[in-house]
Amino acid sequence: MTHPDWTAAIAEAEAIAAAWASPGAATPGGTILLFDRDGIRGAASAGMASLQHGIPFAPATPSRFASITKHVLCAFALARGIDLAAPLGGLLPALPAPIAAVPVLRALSMTGGIPDLLQSYALCGVPASAGVDAAALDAFTDALPGLDFAPGTEMSYSNTGYRLVEQVLARRGEVFGAWVEGALNAALGTGFRFPSGWERPIAGLADGYWREGPEAPWRVGSYGMALSASGALAGSAEDLATWLRALLRGDGPAGDALARLATPAPLADGRASHYGLGLHVTEIAGHRLIGHGGHLPGFKNHFLLDPEGGTGIVLLSNREETEPYLPALRVMARLLGLEPPRTGAPVLPQGLFVEEHGPAWLELRDGSATFMGSRDALLPGATAGEAIALSPYLPMRLRRDGDGIAGEVGHAARRFRPVAPDARLHPDMAGTWRAGAQHAEITIGITADGHGLAAAGSGPLHRRVELAPLAADRALMPIGAAPWPGRACLWLRAPGVLRVATNRSRVIDFLRA
Repeated sequence: MTHPDWTAAIAEAEAIAAAWASPGAATPGGTILLFDRDGIRGAASAGMASLQHGIPFAPATPSRFASITKHVLCAFALARGIDLAAPLGGLLPALPAPIAAVPVLRALSMTGGIPDLLQSYALCGVPASAGVDAAALDAFTDALPGLDFAPGTEMSYSNTGYRLVEQVLARRGEVFGAWVEGALNAALGTGFRFPSGWERPIAGLADGYWREGPEAPWRVGSYGMALSASGALAGSAEDLATWLRALLRGDGPAGDALARLATPAPLADGRASHYGLGLHVTEIAGHRLIGHGGHLPGFKNHFLLDPEGGTGIVLLSNREETEPYLPALRVMARLLGLEPPRTGAPVLPQGLFVEEHGPAWLELRDGSATFMGSRDALLPGATAGEAIALSPYLPMRLRRDGDGIAGEVGHAARRFRPVAPDARLHPDMAGTWRAGAQHAEITIGITADGHGLAAAGSGPLHRRVELAPLAADRALMPIGAAPWPGRACLWLRAPGVLRVATNRSRVIDFLRA
């Protein structure tokens, strides 16, 4: 076993943190902690937790963990004896039939095909900052018409399964938030908080910041969706490291759950996915690493563990522009005495690509790949000419295929052809379209050059946007708002039926009015 090189890893962490500071100006920043089973071995911090109050970001600063919450819920569920093979409908009878049939394991391992709620209501013209309480989310879930894919056939990140499993446990009297703020904190001496809404005051909590460009002023991020076990946990880097050290030792409130949490769920064809129960599994130079990231407006986080060596790193940042996964990998590589992951993916054709049929599209640009609105950085793969994405959210393996792109996205085989530069929309896409169960409407007009304009949203949220043709029956439509703008595919999948889809929500149909 390689002895950890703490000196090299701390130097790497300090270089990453230094990039958050701006001479002569207050900026948001973050903190990086390095640890092993026995304690903290190093730290690097920079920038402000609060620009308005001039409070520096430090290892003890409370911050929002976002999706790092997921593996903590899974540890709680395992300790409470949840049946991973049980269908959700047997535990929550009101669910729509397709979702009700999804087993708990599939719901938690991102292989169940359950549409993500935030992405789903963004397709209906509702931005992430709009207030949507738990009751409204439950009603919206009950109106979802199906699954994005057959369970076990691919992987696509979705928060919805975690909301549902949290409800399953609460119906049995096992309230996750109460356990976090009570028994968990008492056992570890931590200060975790589990707010159900963005507005709940938390003493000393860092603000999350975003800006529209490098020279633009910083803005405080906001989020309207009721928080849940998919991403509500808040605490300091020290708190998180304390929990992770207990997992590495196997003697904390979760016991020896780490191996079960980090076991990738099998796909239906027997292949292993890369995702277990709230944890992502990756490998660099023969070293198996596990971890997860978290993202809420203005907050970007990641942690990585080396279970064999008993070491880990936590990176918390309160600036939207931070891309935490690769920096965390660099620090872990230095700790293990390895060269950091190579950047600069193989040269692939740039531009927009679309599958022959259906709403799947791909954009390759500036070293990153965007699949149906989900973007990730590309790295060189093990095979010559192959580009890969390694993040927890959407694994990709891509290669040139003639003038197109082929490979795997979310473990599913895909082939894309270039979008024709003279692509024009068919006149049948014009008209007013309504999704009755979701109370949403889109009006499309086709311009003389075969492009289009769409109008969607109600009241002050009503807006008009330009469409970008992908093919005669498909176009890209801007959705959402800063700091989380996105694009959805409008697909005329049958006469009088317009499907609006992103990677994380592919089931909402609008019918011609």
